[in-house]
Amino acid sequence: MLWSYVMEKQSSSRSRLRRAYDSLCAGELYLAAALFILIVVLVFISALTRKIGLPIQWTMDVTKLCFAWLAFLSGDIALRLGVLPGIDMFVIKLPPKVRIVLAYLVKVFMFALLVFFVYYGFKLASSNVKRTFQTLHISYSFVTMSLPVCSVLMMFSLISNTVDDFKKKSDR
Repeated sequence: MLWSYVMEKQSSSRSRLRRAYDSLCAGELYLAAALFILIVVLVFISALTRKIGLPIQWTMDVTKLCFAWLAFLSGDIALRLGVLPGIDMFVIKLPPKVRIVLAYLVKVFMFALLVFFVYYGFKLASSNVKRTFQTLHISYSFVTMSLPVCSVLMMFSLISNTVDDFKKKSDR
């Protein structure tokens, strides 16, 4: 059901920029699925080899790296598809116009928070350049870069959703 929704969103005729964005979103979905499968396989292999007395040390570091990226990519996918959980028991009692204004205020707040994440995420990643994983000997900034990179993707999703909302309202 979710997959058909994503593909339907991509197949409609849209501008070149929109098709590029839709391709990016599809790639993001495939990457998230691949990361999830990789995490499951690595944790299973790690547990199995540890049980037989031959632990593979690097699997947990790769799992940490993949999990950081998966968490933020999944957040962007959920934001884009509008499936983030929310508490609306108070908002639902408000008049429709107030709900619309409140929804846009929340989007502005989210965008400001994402700008904060991008700015300080890049600072964090640059401060972690010399820090390395124990077994992989690669920079830990590959993990911390997931925050600012995925925050930029979330900003695109937020803008895209807002533009779509305006288009739907103008079509009525």
